[in-house]
Amino acid sequence: MGRQHASEITSLSAVDQLAKELQSLKSASGLTYARISERTHYAKSSWERWVNGKQFPPRDAVESIASVCEGDAEHLLALWHLADSFRVTISAPNALSAGPLDHPPSACPHRRQAVILRRLVLLGLGLAAGAGLATAGRRPRRPSS
Repeated sequence: MGRQHASEITSLSAVDQLAKELQSLKSASGLTYARISERTHYAKSSWERWVNGKQFPPRDAVESIASVCEGDAEHLLALWHLADSFRVTISAPNALSAGPLDHPPSACPHRRQAVILRRLVLLGLGLAAGAGLATAGRRPRRPSS
């Protein structure tokens, strides 16, 4: 197997650390997934996936479990941001990384999609403008008499 980049190793450990912290918080609270689900707007099955590290949790869920289980929300959210920033960096293709005039890529997938869509629209407008300029300088042929 190939070597892992430092960012991949950090990302995995940050994501794993977040799951470990969520597991510890849940265990210390004594609450079941069903109880946590009742006190939040997330399903029991979602909590099981997030706490066991099977799926990355949304930020709101981390805030919710910190509140319900009386955990350190600031610590959990800092860990979530660290894990999410590495997760986004690794999964984002280089061609879509932010340019000097763009905002940095966001953790929100909808925002990333908006950036991609904006770039495609600008590309299309540029091509259309170029085609318009190319044809604007041409004079129509006059029929030969």
